[in-house]
Amino acid sequence: MKRFLVIAEVKIDDAIYDQVIEWGVEPSDYITSILCDHARDRGLIIKATTNETDYMLYDDVIKSAEAIEKDKAFNELETEIISRACIGGACED
Repeated sequence: MKRFLVIAEVKIDDAIYDQVIEWGVEPSDYITSILCDHARDRGLIIKATTNETDYMLYDDVIKSAEAIEKDKAFNELETEIISRACIGGACED
């Protein structure tokens, strides 16, 4: 199974926002539901969260995600190198 990270910035019209609140639904839950329902209807397995924010965070989140991905890749590489250099996992000094 292939894995993807989706980063999206969603805007909602003020009138729809107010209508969703009138329904007694949190707008962030409404947006998450729309995204997840649409994805699941097409056979995707999805885990999502939505946070309401006053700031434009899209570019910052992408940079953070790329940094995390790079760190994880380096950690895997380091573990692989150490495990090959240390026969049986026991390294000699």
